[in-house]
This record gives sequence, C-alpha cells and structure tokens, in this order.
Amino acid sequence: MPDREERLAGLFVVVGSTIVFGPVVWALQRWGTTVARDPSNAWGARWLVEHLAAHPYLTGVALLLGVVLCSGIVMLIVVYAAKRLAARLADRG
Repeated sequence: MPDREERLAGLFVVVGSTIVFGPVVWALQRWGTTVARDPSNAWGARWLVEHLAAHPYLTGVALLLGVVLCSGIVMLIVVYAAKRLAARLADRG
C-alpha cells in the first residue's frame, strides 16, 4: 500500500502533467486543423516556414523541442519535481 509521500507524488504528477501538456496539446490540435483546412490562412504558418527556412539554428531548436516533448523528458522533469515536492510536504506533516 502506498504511503502518504507516494500518493502526494502521484497526485502532483497528474496535476503537473495536465498543466504542462493540456494547453500544448489543445493549441497544437487547433493549429493543426486550421493548417489542414487552409494553410495560407493559418496563423503563423507563413511566418514559421519563412523563418525556419532562413535560420538553420531556429530549425534545430524546433526539432530539438519536438524531440524533447515526444521523448518524455518533460514528463521525467514533472515526475522529478512532483517527487521532491511530495517529499518536502511529507516531511513537514
């Protein structure tokens, strides 16, 4: 049976993941459907293509950000922060 610290850590992981990934997924889905309907009318599509093509470093950063989000590194950071926060709160109680 999980103790208080493990239950708090689990709660913080769920809440933290919702806060981090919820808005990102929502925004990407809305933007993706807009681009699929009419790419020329989508907010930022033309700017993004122009800047990614003109600046190789920006392209690298965009690819690195995509890999970081897809690989789960952000989730590992959320889990680590949740465990530390739960440990601090459990020590106070």
